[in-house]
Amino acid sequence: MKGIPLKKVLFFSLPIIAGQMGQMLFGTGDLLVAGRYSREVVSALGVATTIFSPFLMLGLGLTFAISAITSRIIGEGKKEDDMLFNSLLIAGSMGVILSLALYLFSFKLEVFGLIRPIEDLVIQYLQITAISIIPALLYQVYKEYLQSYGHTYVSNGAILFFNVTNIILNIVLMFGYDFGIFIIPEMGIHGAALSTVITRTLMFLTLSAYAHKKFKMKVQVNRVRIKEILSLGMPIGLSTLSEVLVFTTVTVLVGRMNVLASASHNIVLNLGGLTFMVPLAIGSSASVFVAEQFGKKNPQELLRYALACIIISTAFMSLTAIIFFAIPSPIIRLATPDPKIITYASTLLFYVALFQVPDGIQVTLWGVLRGMATTKLPLIMCIIINWLIGLPFGIYLVNEYKMQAAGLWAGLALGLTLMSVVLGFIFYCRYKSFKLAPHSGDQI
Repeated sequence: MKGIPLKKVLFFSLPIIAGQMGQMLFGTGDLLVAGRYSREVVSALGVATTIFSPFLMLGLGLTFAISAITSRIIGEGKKEDDMLFNSLLIAGSMGVILSLALYLFSFKLEVFGLIRPIEDLVIQYLQITAISIIPALLYQVYKEYLQSYGHTYVSNGAILFFNVTNIILNIVLMFGYDFGIFIIPEMGIHGAALSTVITRTLMFLTLSAYAHKKFKMKVQVNRVRIKEILSLGMPIGLSTLSEVLVFTTVTVLVGRMNVLASASHNIVLNLGGLTFMVPLAIGSSASVFVAEQFGKKNPQELLRYALACIIISTAFMSLTAIIFFAIPSPIIRLATPDPKIITYASTLLFYVALFQVPDGIQVTLWGVLRGMATTKLPLIMCIIINWLIGLPFGIYLVNEYKMQAAGLWAGLALGLTLMSVVLGFIFYCRYKSFKLAPHSGDQI
């Protein structure tokens, strides 16, 4: 076997990593501006984002199949000129369904038991931003499609550019601004919501214009293609939703403990989410490289690219684990000067450090298996491990050993570690099968 293509994978992944970081910074930008507006708006945005996220992630997970399928078709040497249109058709339809579902759900927020002023603000925000799911999913379709052809700079660079646009719009629309010729009134949380809708729409339109200059789109409904995208993409979307809901459940459970635990948890959750963006991007790259070799029926090259992606993710997450183990307090101090939060959050960061490497491996293997058209079995294992092992174990530690938030994080660490082992075994079996008789299709 030839050398492992670490350099090629790394340079392909760098813009994707930047784009993933940019996606996370959208929420940070909203909170930074809102923090200078009012405490109530900051609180409402935090709650609204938590509610909004599962709806968005279900749709985004579905689109992750596009780059894998397109890359596989390219590897097979076949035409895929109707792929983009059918992907947009699915994403647009799913966007409408999810937007409507979120809008209707916003009328039932009493289930969360929020205080009245915050609940009203959350409802207002969600009812405006619900429609932004549609351009967000359409943007992701173009991003995934371009990625399968190696075009990663414009789509991911656009995310960073529109981060700045989002912050500017937040300032202008939330606080209001007198331009002389006309005046934009102060809109508060309505302004934050409109900023999100406008930014996501502009992102979609920009990338759409770029993609259509690069590629011709065949406007033709292809039921076989649609079925293929849904068959591979829905398990990805559901598994993404499953993981998001686990972390959301943990956040809710911690929020019921005390203010110190909740504040510490939120800081640590953001740190863990930030480091997770790198292997998530590597997993996205893995699906492209692996899918192309899967289409070419080349097991040797497939293994080389899979190993390269796993090695890069493992190396990065090993580094972050060492940093979290070695200097937890200075890291937490960057987010808050409160000594009690620093002490409490440092304890939680220990468990984050424990699952850094397993988390990086499991999300990378998700990308590898996606490239091998295998998503159903990983979905089943994801649900079993997260909801029947990891979360119950965390709750057990809370109830029996009074570990508070640390117990729930220990449960997350166990779940992610088991997930990395199970996905590794699935990959081994799938690769062995592929090596003996190369073919495509999900195997359970």
